[in-house]
Amino acid sequence: MKSPRSESDARFSRREIFALTAAFAPWMSRARAAEAVAPVRLAISETLVSDVNLNDARVAMAMWLKQMMVDLNVSIEIVPKVFEPTAEIVRRVRSAQVDAAAMNIIEYRQLADVLDPRTFIGQAGPSGAETYVVLVKRSSGMQHLGDLRARRLARLTGPHMCLGPAWLATVLDEAHLPPAEQFFGSITQDGKAARVVLPVFFGQADACLTTKHSFETLCELNPQVGRDLAVIACSPEMVLLFYAFRKNYSGPARERFARVYTDMRASAASQQVGMLFQFEHLETKDIVALRPGLAVLEKAERLRGKTPAAGGSL
Repeated sequence: MKSPRSESDARFSRREIFALTAAFAPWMSRARAAEAVAPVRLAISETLVSDVNLNDARVAMAMWLKQMMVDLNVSIEIVPKVFEPTAEIVRRVRSAQVDAAAMNIIEYRQLADVLDPRTFIGQAGPSGAETYVVLVKRSSGMQHLGDLRARRLARLTGPHMCLGPAWLATVLDEAHLPPAEQFFGSITQDGKAARVVLPVFFGQADACLTTKHSFETLCELNPQVGRDLAVIACSPEMVLLFYAFRKNYSGPARERFARVYTDMRASAASQQVGMLFQFEHLETKDIVALRPGLAVLEKAERLRGKTPAAGGSL
């Protein structure tokens, strides 16, 4: 049974209510102003979060979107679970149920004909594009992909590795070698770069497929890794993860949404989402930046004997 004092403590005083109202007044006024403009209907693919804790990612993304709505004076509409599977992303974009979608380049390839062909929002600066590398130990004597026949390959997985299998298929074909499943003696995979690169360093694997950024990070932590491992194959720089708008979608809400943070250190929410998704800056880019990645996809599709997906090339 509660004491009279605890019941009194559980209630807000008039002064406390006034203070709370004053604190939220700026946010409420901006929210009301944003309501005058139709909300941006946003869909986010779950392929962007496969190597992070999904619950942490949901919380971080929800916090960031709320912060964006306040800072940019724009309303954003999103499903409660935040992230959606590829099939749902494709369905909603094709049925014009969303105005913008965060996706990987494979999903973009399926939707290019109904997305804005001019611009997208992606990671700013040099880190906005990813490069894949195949690494071996320098002392192994292996210098070319052909030297890896029947060898042990470790492969990194995760959002940034979405084109890894496709690119590997293309470079093996260019070297007149069999498909990866037939060429390598074994293929293992892991979502942590250290568990892919270090086995090559310690001789537990013969080669690995990883990103240049993850390799460079490991080299910074342990320079000996950089001295002992060598790159024998390297992909072009490719933009892999980004936001794209629905074709013919325009208006004040789009322009406000396009002004996403150029500095992810602007708030605690932006720092958390930047850490989870491994980016610090976002900016609007020309769609031509997607060409290298799309070219890899198209070549891999031809190798599989498939007809290119809807949308064609840029």
